Amino acid sequence: MKKYLAVFVAILGTLFFSGCASVTTQATNVFPEAKPDKGLVYFYREKKIVGSMISYNIKHQDVVIGALANGTYFFYEVNPGSHTFSASTEATVSRTLTVEAGKTYYIAGSVEMGVLAGRPGLTIPSEAEAKAVLPGLKYATK
Repeated sequence: MKKYLAVFVAILGTLFFSGCASVTTQATNVFPEAKPDKGLVYFYREKKIVGSMISYNIKHQDVVIGALANGTYFFYEVNPGSHTFSASTEATVSRTLTVEAGKTYYIAGSVEMGVLAGRPGLTIPSEAEAKAVLPGLKYATK
């Protein structure tokens, strides 16, 4: 019986950590404005106890553009148009934005209860909500 328990714990650990992304933070925060010909998207995740050990990659058209850990943010510059961003652990969630040149957008990440690991959440907050949270977070770099 102990042998089966050890195998189960090993599998569970592998599944848990396979959803984790490596996140490096920078000592100084950076908050650029959108360029006149581009859109700027801020991705952030508030610092919370629930799901604090889980981090995950953010993808744009199946290319990893950054990662969110507990209490971090990053930004990404895009051309105007429709853009879909996604995050995955044991589940995948996505959000689509119609980006205009010279404008800034915000996507808030979170972690929700999952079966084996936390599931990512992506919501689109108001600009006021995002600007109230961003200064207290750490800038995550690739």
